Amino acid sequence: MEPILTKEEIAELLAAIKAGKVPVDLTDRDSPRHQRLLQATEIDLFRTYERAKTTGEKRIPNLDIVLDNFARRFSTSLTNTLQRNFTVDREEIATTNFQQSLLDLKSQGAVGIYAMSPLKHGCLFHFDTLMAFTLLEIMLGSSQTSESLALDRNLTTIEMAILKTCMQDICEDLQAAMRPVIELQTSLTKVENNFRLVNIVEPDIEVLVTHFHVRLSGEQCGQMRLIIPYLTLEPLREKFKELVTISQATTNSWTRSIIQEALEMESQVTARSGQLNMTIRRILSLQPGDIIDLPYNPDQPLTIVVEDKPLFLAIPGERNGKKAFHVTGRHGSRLGGVHGNA
Repeated sequence: MEPILTKEEIAELLAAIKAGKVPVDLTDRDSPRHQRLLQATEIDLFRTYERAKTTGEKRIPNLDIVLDNFARRFSTSLTNTLQRNFTVDREEIATTNFQQSLLDLKSQGAVGIYAMSPLKHGCLFHFDTLMAFTLLEIMLGSSQTSESLALDRNLTTIEMAILKTCMQDICEDLQAAMRPVIELQTSLTKVENNFRLVNIVEPDIEVLVTHFHVRLSGEQCGQMRLIIPYLTLEPLREKFKELVTISQATTNSWTRSIIQEALEMESQVTARSGQLNMTIRRILSLQPGDIIDLPYNPDQPLTIVVEDKPLFLAIPGERNGKKAFHVTGRHGSRLGGVHGNA
């Protein structure tokens, strides 16, 4: 264990460092005082921060599960709305500040501003130029053989109004994806192409930026980004941590529901005394008065068939003035008596 310096020794050491008597670099490793100093490793704080920017998934546990669910739902919404085969894949979740996240958009494409009640701050969804113009071409009636275009200009007011239809679908898909964590009321408040007018938090506030690749019939047709302040999701950290447990509980509840509903389903039960095979010619030649011999022994129990599958053995009889059968065993084994009316 390293010895602990007294106050006098610390003051003496600081004075010696200030006077230049004690080197502060690691060159004089053989000096007696150097042997008493704790060994340290240099660290680049700037690079450490840069590495942290690319690990946004660790800031909010299980956020990737929710966003993957959203990506699947939004791809289905695009496919149903535009009658084309769309696929949305989530990529990285990075962290940066709000101002930098807008600068990274390079003033291209369209931004939808969303409110997420009861959360304090909203979020942004950005369609890049290629995705925006691809959706516009499809919505305006382009053929399926047309290539995706990324025009070098800003979107017009009319074009943003047309894109609003696809951006509205995000509300319901985001609500459904977040439902295991919190019940949201999401609404699209504005569609903007002038990013200087976009402001949901202060410029230096930390945000999580999620990239989505959008493909049309397997071909790349643009990118979409979700920008959401960290302060919006931070109060939900514990609920996100419990997301796996919630998912398991939901799965188990569905299993129980299916089992309970299956037990209430009606099935056709037949008490079969005999079974035989006949040719079509023989069936067509049957006349009134014909007698057909059944391969059935009256001393043997009936076969109880459930949906064409033999399950039980039973003895025929009567009960309360009605024909009935008494179950004596399971087909191929023995079983306690169970009564049933025919």
